[in-house]
Amino acid sequence: MREVHGKPLVYFDNANTGQKPVQVIGAVDEFYRRYNANVSRAVHVLGSEATDAYEGARNKLARFLNVRPSDLVLCSGTTFAINLVAYSWALPRLKAGDVILVSRMEHHANIVPWQLVAQRTGATIRVAEITPDGALDLDALRAAMTPEVKLLAVTHVSNVLGTVNPVREICREARKRGIITVVDGSQAVPHRKVDVAAIGCDFYAITGHKITWTRCRRSSVAAK
Repeated sequence: MREVHGKPLVYFDNANTGQKPVQVIGAVDEFYRRYNANVSRAVHVLGSEATDAYEGARNKLARFLNVRPSDLVLCSGTTFAINLVAYSWALPRLKAGDVILVSRMEHHANIVPWQLVAQRTGATIRVAEITPDGALDLDALRAAMTPEVKLLAVTHVSNVLGTVNPVREICREARKRGIITVVDGSQAVPHRKVDVAAIGCDFYAITGHKITWTRCRRSSVAAK
């Protein structure tokens, strides 16, 4: 076991990135040692094995999230995924006068892409505020869903506050108004069962490197 400052290392920064299980390290090592090849780009044995492994991972992830495998776009992480939506969906469609609605509790990965889209299209950013206790003000959010709003970007679970947003309800309200929804699920999938089909969003972005985590009792970390 590694020591830091003369004491056994205890790692709690899993909201940033999680330590990788030996199974993950072993799987990556096996891939590079045994069947490293470009996926869907070669008909030789290694290429076929790499493609099977890649698509097998897609199928497992689809079952995990309750979506069709064809609905999944595998990306390097949540930041890449949100940028992909911003540049492939929002940038060609939004225009001056349109509004992008985000919440005050968003990670920068779910703010900056929309700011850049707004700068290039003439759209504007509208911010949904939070309550003093760190919850999303749902009444204010609904009121902010005016006809000018074309896209709503909201986190499922806040990486700073730990707030769990009722994204199913939020997406339902947005869908009634024809608003496209982008949900940042990075902090949700490590800690709860996520049913993307039930949530009913248009885009749900997650990352794998935060999924490993350490569970501890509240008393273990509470201030004395």
